[in-house]
Amino acid sequence: MFAKTADFRKMKKINIPVFAIDFEGSRKIGVVEYGVARIEGGAVVGVETSLCAPKIPIPQRDSEFFGIKNSEAAKFPPFAESVSRLRKLRQEGMFAAHNAAVEDSLLRDAMPSPGFVPDFSRGSQTAQWAPWIDTCALLKNIFPNAQSAKLSQAIEEFSLAPELGSLAEKFCPPRRRKWHCAPFDALACALLLIKICSFDGFEGVSLAWLARYSSPRYEGENTLF
Repeated sequence: MFAKTADFRKMKKINIPVFAIDFEGSRKIGVVEYGVARIEGGAVVGVETSLCAPKIPIPQRDSEFFGIKNSEAAKFPPFAESVSRLRKLRQEGMFAAHNAAVEDSLLRDAMPSPGFVPDFSRGSQTAQWAPWIDTCALLKNIFPNAQSAKLSQAIEEFSLAPELGSLAEKFCPPRRRKWHCAPFDALACALLLIKICSFDGFEGVSLAWLARYSSPRYEGENTLF
């Protein structure tokens, strides 16, 4: 479950939880680990994470990349049994991910629709997991001159590595405090989103604004707000 912290920052116009999500796996193998970092009041307040039994045995190359053995993953329920929990979170708040198309695809593969849930960015309802806040697209659209939109590179560029390490120590299982581990990558996405929303002059950031600039097809405007 989520545990509160006292480290609050500025996200003035965002009054619902935002859940930064990362999955390890593929459509063929299935999700073998998920991580969900909860953002409230401009701070990470907790993480939910678990390994998941794969659809098929994890190939050796993927097992080494994820750092997850088949014998470990087999001890846990398949991801399909966790989707109902994510559906409840989606009813409560908005999802975020770094390159959200990947997470959306894996989520829809397990449950094509969450049923009717709030579209917090438009003030209506939707039967999709989307709209997502996509920190990768945000970087490309807002900071087109950045060296890279890669999550690990962005963490370094914005000097977030020490804070990420500290939060990983607090919220991630001991062996999952590194890149390509779902809870760690979810925390990185959450910190990057908080950082973007904390810049001076970004007081106009809203859920609608974040959704608009999260589109990979966004063509830009003369002003941000």
